[in-house]
Amino acid sequence: MANYSFNPRLWPTLFTGVMLVCLLSLGFWQVHRLEWKLGLIAQIEERAFSAPVSVPEQTPDLDALEYLSVVVVGSFYNDKEMTMYSVGPNGEPGYDLYTPFEIEQGGTIIINRGWVPEVMKVQVDRPDTLSSGRQSVTGLLRKPTEKLWYGPENEPENNNWYFGDLAGMAEAQNIDNAYPMFLFAARAEGDNRFPVAGRTEINIVNNHFDYALTWFGLAIVLVVIYVIAHLKKRDD
Repeated sequence: MANYSFNPRLWPTLFTGVMLVCLLSLGFWQVHRLEWKLGLIAQIEERAFSAPVSVPEQTPDLDALEYLSVVVVGSFYNDKEMTMYSVGPNGEPGYDLYTPFEIEQGGTIIINRGWVPEVMKVQVDRPDTLSSGRQSVTGLLRKPTEKLWYGPENEPENNNWYFGDLAGMAEAQNIDNAYPMFLFAARAEGDNRFPVAGRTEINIVNNHFDYALTWFGLAIVLVVIYVIAHLKKRDD
């Protein structure tokens, strides 16, 4: 039976040691990120599925209000409706309807009322989709969004919007006191009318566990390769 001896060499050992420290550090960092992400998901779900509250006071920390369930009472400015190009529930192209809403307690919030197909973009062709008079709207607060590098620019002059530039929308409609977040209206169970509300999907990507396994797995492979490379068969 052959015997083996372990004869480590200086430079491979130093290189392996540095790489091992880096891989383990990345693995433990992903474990830390996993704990943070799980806490964030729990926090967001608590906000989204709790009883709706009144719109909080404006704050620079919009992340603290993201997905918060709120209810507002007031009336829509239907003449200031804006249409944002989007894909519907079944993958059909169409538009999300963003309409300024005057809150009775003061201020204006822009509400995503829901989605309509392309053929219903023009408001005069769908009078039954408008909500007039005193309304109560429940939904989730959402932050403005930025233009994707490959996406088109908004065209306020043509009422063509492609990303959620809240400040630009408020300016286009001469709204001075717009709340700094959108309100995405909730969809009532069994309501199949246009516009199709409930345009928020709470689907937060959490791949940190897989990333941690990858880094730790690479660390194990590195150690195995190092050991095999420094084993020498010894003939007795």
